[in-house]
Amino acid sequence: MIERFIERGTAYPLQMGTLMVYETNTSCKNVKFFFEQNVLTLMLKGHKTVVSDNLKIEFFPGTLFIPQANVVQTVHIPEASFYNPTKCLVLEIDPAFLQTYYEEILYLENHKELLHSQEASSQAVQHFCSNDKHLVAAFIRLYEQQLGESGSTKDLIDSLVIKEMLARIFNTEGLALLRNNFVKSVPNKKIQKSLTYIKGKLDDQLTVQQLADVSGYGLTTFYKKFREITGMTPVDYILNERIKQSKIMIQKNKLSLKEIAFKCGFNSYEYFCSSFRKLEQLRPSEFKKATS
Repeated sequence: MIERFIERGTAYPLQMGTLMVYETNTSCKNVKFFFEQNVLTLMLKGHKTVVSDNLKIEFFPGTLFIPQANVVQTVHIPEASFYNPTKCLVLEIDPAFLQTYYEEILYLENHKELLHSQEASSQAVQHFCSNDKHLVAAFIRLYEQQLGESGSTKDLIDSLVIKEMLARIFNTEGLALLRNNFVKSVPNKKIQKSLTYIKGKLDDQLTVQQLADVSGYGLTTFYKKFREITGMTPVDYILNERIKQSKIMIQKNKLSLKEIAFKCGFNSYEYFCSSFRKLEQLRPSEFKKATS
């Protein structure tokens, strides 16, 4: 007896998220779908048309697509059959994993070459498509890994492949979408914009007025809202982020402490040392020794 299904989903749990494979074995129209976060999707076989208020794409194999999150979209599958089903991959990545890897790149010396311009507004980028053959090949490799690998190295290899995919996406405007996944815990979008701006500009001389302008609030309202949401003043928040960045750079152990101080936006090495000791209860040199 032939098994009958319209769409069948198979889940592959990963340490850093979930990979889903969806197969559809009949033509269908006006099927609604919705994602709570920005996910990575790839057609393996067949064709879908994806439509929303501001989008219509013909989704074929060889294209990676990040749909807009929290928006109901419609899919049409015109040619699927039982003997010729469509097959689509959906990768949902743990926001904590995304943020950790993003910050690992952000604090590299050449991060401006590796990350798409932080000036790009995350609100302006609503979806993302890429035909990068290396990105698509990595996505397929991740899927094939789930089919044939079960040894002790599987989790490590999964992580490396996903990091390769993310490194390629972070170098494009797709970064704006994925960055939304780990800053969405901040309910106020205006303050969220200022926090994103801070992370991309730590090596600049930031002012509270700049951050207020980015958020769209007046200075007094911005200061009050920022403190309510983060529990810190803007100046204290920036200082904490700079010390956090310096700790990562110290652990990489490629630059001198003075070089790290200036690359993290400190005006003087002395201020860096005193700030580090205040927040971490030890000197930068002591931290370096303890982690080397």
